[in-house]
Amino acid sequence: MEESLEKEGKAYQIHHVKEKAKEYTRSLLLEAKWLKDGHIPTLEEYLTNSLVTIGQPLMISRSYVGRDDMVTNETFTWLATYPPLVKASSLILRLMDDIVTHEEEQERGHVPSCIECYRKETGASEEEACEFFSKQVEDAWKVINRESLRPTDVPFLLVMPAINSARVAHALYKDHDGYGHAEEEVINYIKLLFVHPIVV
Repeated sequence: MEESLEKEGKAYQIHHVKEKAKEYTRSLLLEAKWLKDGHIPTLEEYLTNSLVTIGQPLMISRSYVGRDDMVTNETFTWLATYPPLVKASSLILRLMDDIVTHEEEQERGHVPSCIECYRKETGASEEEACEFFSKQVEDAWKVINRESLRPTDVPFLLVMPAINSARVAHALYKDHDGYGHAEEEVINYIKLLFVHPIVV
């Protein structure tokens, strides 16, 4: 891919993806350090880092590689600023994942989730923490809706990966961990997409 893009004068695309991969790896190493040290970060520390470790910015960056000329160096610069829509989308994925997986992850010795960070900071119960973050998810959807109606620095088609991954998060994590424990509903979604797609 790198050789092909270099011939087209688009080697910068791979450079940007590599930089996002480095950022992702550094953030995972920070989480590993927290876990090793038994450190429960502040909620702000956790959210700042986990918006990277959720992998969304890296996935979006990768989705731009090899596309037509609408993707420019400025597209990657825009993404690197974590614009509100990308941040909100990443937050939805992170929070919905944490709400439904935190208990199981803590049982297997995972890094603290937003639930544990919030409870340590505020003294809230687990139920109160989940309610608080469910409200944050709702607010993040409002940001996506608002930002979707505004002009962006990139074509709207390039904003869609962020919006679509928030939609996927909502489908996978709305009631339970549909990613880690795919049940009939999630399996049906996959079948509808790949086995029985509606052809228009």
